[in-house]
Amino acid sequence: MKQTKKEGDPLKLKQLHIYGYGRLHDFKVDDLSDLQLFYGENEAGKSTIMSFIHSILFGFPTLKQSELRYEPKTHSTYGGKLIFETEKFGEVLIERVKGKAAGNVTVLLDDGPAEASDFLPKLLNGTDKKMFRSIFSFDLQDLQEIERLKEEEIGKYLIAAGSIGTDGILKSEQQLQRELQELFKPGGRKPLLNDLLKNLRLQEQHLKKAKHENALYESLLTEVRELESRVEAAKELLKEKKAEFDGVNELLKKWPLIMEKGQIKKRLFELEPVEFPADGLKRLEKYNDRLLELSSTLQTLRQRMKSIESEMEENALRQEVDLDKAEMFVNEWPKQQQSLRELSGLEHSIAEARKQYDSFLAELHYPAEKAGNIKNLNLGMDMKTRMKETLQQYIRYESRLKDLADRLEDDRKAVIELENKCKEIEEQFVSESTFKEWKTRLGHESAAGIEREKSQLEREIEELGKRKKHEKDRLQKKKRQAFIFSSAFLFIFLGVFIWSFISKQWPLTLAAISAMIFAGYFLVRKADGNAIDFINETLDDKRRRLQNLDQQLKTADGDIHIAYRYEEQQRLREKWKEDYARLEEQKQRLEESENSFKRLSEVVQTKESKLNEIKAELGLAKDFFHLKIEDAFSVLKNLQGIESGLNDAMEKRELLQKEQGAWADNLFQFLGSIGASIHEPSQAVFFLQEMLKKEREKKIVLKELKKKLSELNANVLQLENEESAIRSNMKKLFESAHVDNEEDFHKIAKLSEEKNTLLARLDLLEGQLGEVTSRFQTREEIQNEINHLNEVIEKESYLLEEDRDRLASLKQKISFLEEGGTYTEQLHIFRQMRSTFNEEARKWAELAVASSLLEKVMQTYKEGRFPQVIQKAAEYFSFLTDHEYKQLHVKADGSLAVERKDRILFAPEELSKGTGEQLYIAIRLGLVHVLKKEYPFPVIIDDGFVNFDEMRTKRMLELIQTISSDTQVLLFTCHRHIAGQFSEDRIIQIRQRLPQAALAE
Repeated sequence: MKQTKKEGDPLKLKQLHIYGYGRLHDFKVDDLSDLQLFYGENEAGKSTIMSFIHSILFGFPTLKQSELRYEPKTHSTYGGKLIFETEKFGEVLIERVKGKAAGNVTVLLDDGPAEASDFLPKLLNGTDKKMFRSIFSFDLQDLQEIERLKEEEIGKYLIAAGSIGTDGILKSEQQLQRELQELFKPGGRKPLLNDLLKNLRLQEQHLKKAKHENALYESLLTEVRELESRVEAAKELLKEKKAEFDGVNELLKKWPLIMEKGQIKKRLFELEPVEFPADGLKRLEKYNDRLLELSSTLQTLRQRMKSIESEMEENALRQEVDLDKAEMFVNEWPKQQQSLRELSGLEHSIAEARKQYDSFLAELHYPAEKAGNIKNLNLGMDMKTRMKETLQQYIRYESRLKDLADRLEDDRKAVIELENKCKEIEEQFVSESTFKEWKTRLGHESAAGIEREKSQLEREIEELGKRKKHEKDRLQKKKRQAFIFSSAFLFIFLGVFIWSFISKQWPLTLAAISAMIFAGYFLVRKADGNAIDFINETLDDKRRRLQNLDQQLKTADGDIHIAYRYEEQQRLREKWKEDYARLEEQKQRLEESENSFKRLSEVVQTKESKLNEIKAELGLAKDFFHLKIEDAFSVLKNLQGIESGLNDAMEKRELLQKEQGAWADNLFQFLGSIGASIHEPSQAVFFLQEMLKKEREKKIVLKELKKKLSELNANVLQLENEESAIRSNMKKLFESAHVDNEEDFHKIAKLSEEKNTLLARLDLLEGQLGEVTSRFQTREEIQNEINHLNEVIEKESYLLEEDRDRLASLKQKISFLEEGGTYTEQLHIFRQMRSTFNEEARKWAELAVASSLLEKVMQTYKEGRFPQVIQKAAEYFSFLTDHEYKQLHVKADGSLAVERKDRILFAPEELSKGTGEQLYIAIRLGLVHVLKKEYPFPVIIDDGFVNFDEMRTKRMLELIQTISSDTQVLLFTCHRHIAGQFSEDRIIQIRQRLPQAALAE
């Protein structure tokens, strides 16, 4: 097909990256082309990728929706991103991850992030998920949806799909029609509105009958309403009078409290000028107690200060002693003790080293005259390496020499053994002349050859006998099988013959006779015995040949016994040749072993000479065991170390002795300066320690005493300040009560206490009386009012009771009229039924309007967009069917028809399954073509043409190739023959892109 020119701003999917969705984890595809094939087996993840694209664009399915959410089961990451390439917005990245119900979505443009809620509707041009899946994304299930429709619905379905991309309106129209018929059907009885209308008419007749009885009923109702109004008014009046009665009665009970309240107010007016501070007496008492306590405490503190000053004089420090120098000697004493111990240790180490040195010399049997030269011996790494290498070479070569000696002995034994074997064989030889005579006499071994041929013939005759027996058994078994088969065949056709003869089916009778003759022939036919005849002939021939050989053996030249001896001599001579060749070979090996032994012996002697030279350099005796040289080297190395350590120890001992003497002289000189005569270092240090201890204790005591004295001074100052503050507060307290001394203060306190008591009583009375006010002056006035109210209540109660009795009588009369249903009740039922009917009729009207609107919408789509879709779909459908079908038509009744190339029209339901699916795809792709200016989205197809034959599959792929020139197509398949139609760069192998962990899962 011709490629069309690109239009609009195509939305091309450039990259997808699945963080986690279903069984796919960290799945990434870059550089998606205009036509991209996703290939994978079942459960590889094709449907998962399609659902992922829908979810990123339109949100994850919510838990309430029936659609799969594809939440990962083996990890928590959920979501991913898509990257689209557009001309208008440039590169657009849409990322959606787990969050709220539909997921958290992020949109990133070339110039930065964008608000997803505003941008996505703009990018998708208002397309929702249902519309996208209806037009641009479909699979085999959408194609198979056609098969589930009734025949008369298929045409409407295809028209709906070609108009708006979905059968949603068609389904809505069918649903509306069902609901309309459930509500109302002309001439029907079961629909709801039909039933309601019938009942409404019946109730109207009941209402007319009740209307005649309504006159008396209305007059009674009027009187009842008047009585009820009068009863309510009387009840309200009684309620008011009873409340007034209760109030006046309560006032009579509280009259003594009212009188007491008046007296208290009068006394409080007299005490109005009295002012006294709150808790004045308590505060005064508290101040007096604290002053007494402070006076006692200050006296005690001043006595303690005098005692501390006296104690400080007793603990004064000695000024003539240099305590720092004394402390220095005490601190250095552990170091001097360590030096003494170290000196003792050095003496011990020197003695041990000398003992070990002499022991090593004795172990090596080292001459005493050479001991002084040990420190000058070359015991460096070069000597150690030379000694080790020479010793290892000597050991290695000596070991090989021993192995060679063993091998040389084995070779000698082998030579002797082979010589003995050859000698034994030679002793069995006959003379050369006898051997030649036997050779001539036997005529080149003719008798022996006859004997061998005879043995061969006997074996062949025995084998042929076994074969003959086997063939007989096989032939017998074959005869039994043929007999059973022929008998069964004969009996079957005998029955056919009898039945056909009775029923006069003559052709069948002749056929049965022919079959019985054929079966009889096989029954009496002799079985094939060609194989046994051949074996018998071969056996006869072999037996004749065997008789001839026996005759030849009797008349042959030479004797069989001589032939056997001649053959034995031949074998002995061959055996002797083999053993003699092995003997020569073994002698050669023996000679080589002797030469190797000689050469290696010379090498061992050379290495031994070198070892002797090393022993001489180390001062060891010539007969010193070679294998002990390495140990001797280590001992000599130790001797050098011991000698070096011994010299260092003696130098250190001398230095320590000098330091000890100088320190002791300084110590004794210091003791003399402070008048102490001690000549032993440990006693001198002990004396200094005790002196320092006492001085330190004095210093600590003095420090503590100074601290206590300072604290006491601070406490005294604080207490004196507090005493002054208390006296100032007492003065202010007297001033607040307008007095100058404590006695007047107590008088004012008593008056204040009386005032507070009266105020408390007044509060209590006001709480008990509440808002009680009295318009009465005396108790008698209150009692008269109570009597008057009681008379009014009794009179009103009597009148109320009379009205209630009359009201009960009237209501009883009304109930008699209402037993068969009053006019009002019948009217209420009628109105209620009419309201129900009107409500259902309103629903029916709404549904009818909706159905009409849907029909108009479908008609609008048909008149506007549908002709373009049909034209393009016809072009696609003709191409897919190799021009078998040439045109699509919409009939006057709105149904769809397909025109074949022979001008015959077919309804969609009359097409085959595969052709029907091709028609559906053609309409879908035609709609995509018409909508690409408004909605330039990629087309996603999941195995949408698996039911096509090879030719139509190929043409379908050609059509997709053409469409991909201006609309990106993503194709998913699990069929290898479809994948084989694409080049490698257009195929994405899903399993190869999966991480190893996902494959293992």
